[in-house]
Amino acid sequence: MFNHQSVKSLSALIIALVSALLFDELAVLFVATVALLIIWVFAIAYTKASAPTVIVGNVLALVCTLTLFLTIGISELVNLFIAMLLQANCLKLLIAEKPRQIKSIVLVNFFISSCVFLFYHSLPVTLLVLFLFLLNITALYLLTNRKIIKQSGARAFKLLLLSLPITCVLFLFLPKLPAFWRMPSLSTAQVGLSESVNPFNISDLTKSDKLAFRAVVPEKIRAPFYWRTMIHEEFDGRSWNIVESADLKLRNSALKKGGREIKIYHEQTSLNWLPTLYAGSSSTGNILTTVDGGLYRVNPNNQKFTYDITEIDFADDLTSSKRRLNLTLPQNINTQAIALAAQLKAQSTSTGQFIQLLSRYYTQQQFSYTLKPPIYNGSNSIDEFMFGAKQGFCGHYASSSAFIFRAAGIPARVVSGYLGGETSNSNDYLSVYQYDAHAWTEVWVPSKGWVKFDATAFVEPDRLYGSLSQLDNTRDDFEENIGIGLTALSDIAVFNELRLYLEQLDYQWTAWVLSFDNEAQNKLLKDLIKETSALKIAVIVMSLIGLFLLSFLVIKLWQRRTQIDDPVAAYLIALERFAKGKNLTRENGETVAHFLTRLCEHFPDNKTDLMSFLTLYSRHRYGEKTLTKAQTKMLKRNVNKIKYKRQL
Repeated sequence: MFNHQSVKSLSALIIALVSALLFDELAVLFVATVALLIIWVFAIAYTKASAPTVIVGNVLALVCTLTLFLTIGISELVNLFIAMLLQANCLKLLIAEKPRQIKSIVLVNFFISSCVFLFYHSLPVTLLVLFLFLLNITALYLLTNRKIIKQSGARAFKLLLLSLPITCVLFLFLPKLPAFWRMPSLSTAQVGLSESVNPFNISDLTKSDKLAFRAVVPEKIRAPFYWRTMIHEEFDGRSWNIVESADLKLRNSALKKGGREIKIYHEQTSLNWLPTLYAGSSSTGNILTTVDGGLYRVNPNNQKFTYDITEIDFADDLTSSKRRLNLTLPQNINTQAIALAAQLKAQSTSTGQFIQLLSRYYTQQQFSYTLKPPIYNGSNSIDEFMFGAKQGFCGHYASSSAFIFRAAGIPARVVSGYLGGETSNSNDYLSVYQYDAHAWTEVWVPSKGWVKFDATAFVEPDRLYGSLSQLDNTRDDFEENIGIGLTALSDIAVFNELRLYLEQLDYQWTAWVLSFDNEAQNKLLKDLIKETSALKIAVIVMSLIGLFLLSFLVIKLWQRRTQIDDPVAAYLIALERFAKGKNLTRENGETVAHFLTRLCEHFPDNKTDLMSFLTLYSRHRYGEKTLTKAQTKMLKRNVNKIKYKRQL
């Protein structure tokens, strides 16, 4: 019974940890229900609390099922199925008593632990799931052996270690078959850019220190890094929106490529649009190039992913319909900004000169860059910003400058994406975070096409380089936005080194493990063997696994020969192994005398040999007398007689 309660406790702990890991994916009320059930399981195991009766159990199952459907619903099927597994195992733990019932719970926990990988793939999560497997294997050992948790845990740890080499071989060489099904697109709220952006609210992203993506950028590409993601051309007076059905306007995939290539390791996102430094195309299968030179991902899901960007020869085009769209403004708003546009238009003779005048205006009018701008709620929000407080984030500058350009009859649009990035310690990649979100303006200049205009650069030039976390002028506001964490403590050398080291580990995990796809596997095989085939791969896999198993067998046989220096103890162990093969295992704490007496009852014809063994063993063990060579041989003879007599 002790083992059963220990197994149930370990199983409850696994369910609790998985529920905690998936807290963001499951409803709060459901997680609270699971927590209450787990507390009840522990109360049954270690107090006088009683298990529910059949009627109470059925009512409880009905109530929990209703709670599950009410809190999670049926729209998120993957989340629903995982929640059903968690809940079913919790309810089963309350009433399970027989080993067969408990064993089924332990086996289901393997699937429950693996479900974490449907949502998270980082190195810390992987290590935690391995720990869950360790607990589960320990539970299996406790079910089949009457050992204490420490001993079972040690055996489980050894088994897990031995499985890792085989896992690595299979991971590297086993053909990567296409998935039978794919995760659905994200429908829950995600931190990050949005297709419908109010630039006056983009500063909210500075409150998130979540990683957006990492980029391996060639040395010849220099900062500033403008990660162009989405183009917003419709303006309703406050928000700049993506034109409806713009995602369907894709360029022909047959494009001439340039020489600059970038590798992106992107975190999960529900957006179709992807960041790029320039007009480019990608060899990744589900990524297309849009008419504006951006990248569009077909059927996004909630997995991390990798893609490459190759620069293309790109010619901008401004059709009459596009021109009308990028000149359209709502009527009767921001009259002061319109007057400013007219004034600058009168002073300029070309679009280029107008850009210079507007740049000078932002520089001379004492605008300031802040992460906590005033709230501009009125219909004339651009006027309030331009001629009032003059304090804003990038969204304010992008929106106001695009409005002024349009008011002057110059086609303009707002672009959202990211600016900069933090260089790694090894200087081989950039980390771009959600707080690096940025917005700027693109202006149509005849003979040049769409040209970037970033008013933020005139107000806060230091923002162009590095990450927002490294900007001194907004340091206090940034730390207040982010809250407690390693990012906020990065001005302390020790914490910054720790953060960068963890970032480097996560990058290596992402680059070498999560991004190990068919292409990477084929490259590895070609490096190892010039000509690959299914037969050669199968031979390599089987040979490596066979070599590992053979090495393991040799080591175990050698350990059996060398781990026991005392021959008397070795003969006792040999006798215990023989008895175990007859389903007569020596119990924990059982004395040698009681064990041998028990064997005499089962094998009466061997009683003389067993008692002789006990006499010699006791003389050596407790009499503190070293056995003579003849006595040692007699001890060995007794063991052999017991093992090889006809009736045994």
